[in-house]
Amino acid sequence: MCYILNLVGKDGLKDLDPSIIKVCATVRFVRSSLARLQTFKGCVEEEDIESKNLVYLDIETRWNSIYLMLDFAFKFRKSFNNLEFEGSLYVKELRKHGIPSPKYDWNRIEAFLSFLKNFYETTVKLSGCLCATYNTCVP
Repeated sequence: MCYILNLVGKDGLKDLDPSIIKVCATVRFVRSSLARLQTFKGCVEEEDIESKNLVYLDIETRWNSIYLMLDFAFKFRKSFNNLEFEGSLYVKELRKHGIPSPKYDWNRIEAFLSFLKNFYETTVKLSGCLCATYNTCVP
């Protein structure tokens, strides 16, 4: 069942929405160097966001990593908006994909998250290797 969910997730994300592409590019920008990550940490502190983790980079071969990346990025959306004012390098490098807009793109990401969350939670529930999991999906 996990394999089938994985195939459905990959197929559904094959043609990624432009909003997801923008957020992926933004996360890659932040994670591409230590200096950029430090700048982003400064933006997180400015917004007073409490979290032990920062942004999560997606892995192409695993659809659920896109969900995790979007979930983490959504928590820090205000910090990403502040990056635009921190330096012109952010704007220059993301010119190709665009910078996620505070209203439109993040609202779309929120909608995708609510949809992908069901797939993610089901996959996690069925992935147990030390216990029987079939009974959790078939009443």
